[in-house]
Amino acid sequence: MVTIQQAAQNAAEFARSVLGGEAASDLRLEEVESDLYQGREVWLITLSLPEEPTGRNVLSMPRPRVFKRFVVAKESGEVLAMKIRELANAG
Repeated sequence: MVTIQQAAQNAAEFARSVLGGEAASDLRLEEVESDLYQGREVWLITLSLPEEPTGRNVLSMPRPRVFKRFVVAKESGEVLAMKIRELANAG
């Protein structure tokens, strides 16, 4: 059984290898959940990273963060999926 710490590390390594770029060097752990995915026990690891710059205000303002959810198998630590994590409106 993979620990939460190892699952988070595997998700971060996967994100760096797939997403690359400057943003992947500023990953933050945001959420951890236990769940089932396609009949397998998994950790759902949500990481955030800065949004890619758009050309305006590139240096003057902090960039908003985007959230990615990684599905990590509990038995092996394999990253099974990466999804966009949409946040609920707090309004």
